[in-house]
Amino acid sequence: MHIHGYTRLLVVCFLLFGGGIAQALEENESPVETVAAAVPVGVEDKGPDDALGRGTPRGSIVGFIKAVESLEFDKAAEYLDMRNLPEEVQEVSGPELARMLNQVFSRAVWIDDYTASDKPGGVKGDGLPDYRDELVVIPTPEGDVPIWLQHVPRGDGKLIWKISNRSVARIPELYSYYSYPDLVEKIRARTPDDIVVFGLEGFKWVILLALLVVFWPIFYLAGWLLARVVSSPDSPNYLFIKRLFCGPLTAIALLLLIGMTIENLGSGIVAQNVMQAYTLRTIAIAWLLIALIDLYKNVKQQSLIRQERPGAAKLLRPLTTLIKIMIILFALLFWLNNIGVNITTVLAGLGVGGLAVALALQKPLEDMMGALSIFSQAPIRVGDLCRYGQTVGMVEDIGLRSTRIRTLTNTVVSIPNAQVAIRELENLTYRTKIRYWPTLRLRYDTGPEQIEKICSGIVELLEQKDFVHDEGVRARFTDFAEDAILIKVHCFLKTVEFPQSLEFREKLNLEIMKIVAAEGARFALPGRAIQLEGDTGST
Repeated sequence: MHIHGYTRLLVVCFLLFGGGIAQALEENESPVETVAAAVPVGVEDKGPDDALGRGTPRGSIVGFIKAVESLEFDKAAEYLDMRNLPEEVQEVSGPELARMLNQVFSRAVWIDDYTASDKPGGVKGDGLPDYRDELVVIPTPEGDVPIWLQHVPRGDGKLIWKISNRSVARIPELYSYYSYPDLVEKIRARTPDDIVVFGLEGFKWVILLALLVVFWPIFYLAGWLLARVVSSPDSPNYLFIKRLFCGPLTAIALLLLIGMTIENLGSGIVAQNVMQAYTLRTIAIAWLLIALIDLYKNVKQQSLIRQERPGAAKLLRPLTTLIKIMIILFALLFWLNNIGVNITTVLAGLGVGGLAVALALQKPLEDMMGALSIFSQAPIRVGDLCRYGQTVGMVEDIGLRSTRIRTLTNTVVSIPNAQVAIRELENLTYRTKIRYWPTLRLRYDTGPEQIEKICSGIVELLEQKDFVHDEGVRARFTDFAEDAILIKVHCFLKTVEFPQSLEFREKLNLEIMKIVAAEGARFALPGRAIQLEGDTGST
């Protein structure tokens, strides 16, 4: 699989889980509500019934966040205490104040900074009046500005929780610190306000798209220049280095730029959770590691091919694929842990599932390990002549499961790699020379003088041949067999090619036959003397 395929797989994994978060938010399962649900319900009264959930501090802030996330700023204004505001603040409408406060929250704090109480009476013993709770602190150049929730009377006299009017009075001031530059404000004014995707308003997507269009060619050109600095077009690795710099490194630079831009523009709950989970960084690092592995694989493959080890080069592909899958799994587990998923259960499930898969794939895994042993130690290579047990032939292919040998009779024998790795295997191609070692069987009527002349004639013949090594040349009368006299000839042929060795053998065999015939000797046929005895003992 090409690197872009793994990148797409990685991105799809994260988008799927990101979609899960979005779906959870759509089903009113916000992170704030999840925290609230985790708090044990006591015996204390949960406050007055309120359609907007303002009976507790946490219920009020959760309702405000849900309203602004769905762009219902009219509803969000119901969570603001609009009483007794300064005249300059009264000129701003409640929905606009809600929108401004939402922007301050999105740019200044993360959603998990909201630690509101789920008690109707709020937090006790915090040094604040009983009717007031601190929600969050907004940093500004002049100092921190607290945002308070306050117990205020509803129209029917019931006490509910709203964002304090003292905090509401500071919203325009805070907005001035966390407002956008004029260019961004112009883009926001010209973009529909009812577009929100993954917690980002439409104008933010317009800005991000513009950044991609502008900076992608710049980063690509920078990557191309760096590739030319690191390598040259004449290098066999230049293409892969260029892909590294112009591909994942360029994308990483864009992802980092997007991340910083989102942090500066501010984001909603979904985008904040994605940012807090280091989603973009995780994708970038995983992609970079995969690209580096691909670069190493190609460099190593070229080296192995130059060493005439194409089988080992072929093995790198499944090995690097396995490593890439592990990188993606670790990146996914890291991301799941960051978004709050208990990965202990996931790891336990993977362990049990991995054990079951390992048991089911025991034999294939053994063969794969055998292939790894064959490729790493290189006892045989494709094209080698070898002997495995009684099988002699040329190695036709070394796969992940089996090794195929084409025999001398043109049949194909497939041997599991696990067996090849553990059993004795003779590689005939690795010979630096081929041994010539025939045994001559002469009849018993051959005389000693004939045997001496035959042996000396064979030695003289071997010494005269250019294709015979000088060392190890001999012809000796060694044994008396049951039906023949044995003369053993020994030498080494100057070849490692089996077909050529057959040609040399043929020439020597014909010359030896001529020497034997010239001395008047004859080769013995296999036979046996049988003695017949009668009743009288005569033969």
